[in-house]
Amino acid sequence: MSFLDKAKDLANQAKDKAGELAEKAGPNATKGLDAAKTKLDKATGGKYHDQIENVSSKVEGVLNKQQSSGGSAQQGGTGSTGAGSDQQPGETPRKPDGDGPAQPGGTPSA
Repeated sequence: MSFLDKAKDLANQAKDKAGELAEKAGPNATKGLDAAKTKLDKATGGKYHDQIENVSSKVEGVLNKQQSSGGSAQQGGTGSTGAGSDQQPGETPRKPDGDGPAQPGGTPSA
């Protein structure tokens, strides 16, 4: 068995273990989200209540989706982030050196 085969085997074992742990953490994540939502709303005096509720409901939707699919929901497919890019959908584009957000027109910041 080559080094690469061993590395792939270990990576698969880690992925399986992470899936198991994610399933166990789901209910705690929901509790933590509720606590954070309440504290944020209180800290802002209700000024951002609608925005907090909106984000909270979206996060709860993702958590519920992952729990209902067995905790192994992965984002796959072909994204439009470019070949070889590790950028996630909705993430701010990075400069090629990965040292911060890209500048409009490709001009580095001073």
